[in-house]
Amino acid sequence: MNSRRALRGGGAGFTIIEVVIASIILAIVVTGIAFFFFKIVEMSDQMDDQGKALELCREGIEKLRTMDVVSMDNGWQTPSETIEGYTRSIWIDTPYAQYPEAKHVKCRMTWTGTSGADSLSLSTIL
Repeated sequence: MNSRRALRGGGAGFTIIEVVIASIILAIVVTGIAFFFFKIVEMSDQMDDQGKALELCREGIEKLRTMDVVSMDNGWQTPSETIEGYTRSIWIDTPYAQYPEAKHVKCRMTWTGTSGADSLSLSTIL
């Protein structure tokens, strides 16, 4: 043990090179973990935006269920609604000529989220 101390200059502990290398490795690991954490937060925000858009889309379609959809004209129903930064547009179409009372309803939500402009569509037959 004494011979090892003699080779290291008589002191016990880490050299400056060992400390610098350990610090660099620690910095790389912490940076990777921080990047991963921020990506998870960003993805969570995107999922929240999509969940809210889906909820508003369903709400719009449910509102149409209470209305006389058969008498509505085909095409985009105007005006589009803006709700809490989300724009809801409704499209009505008659997909089957033999069943004019069956209407294809498509709801499209557009918004600007954390990653830029985004959209979501939901459709059903009423």
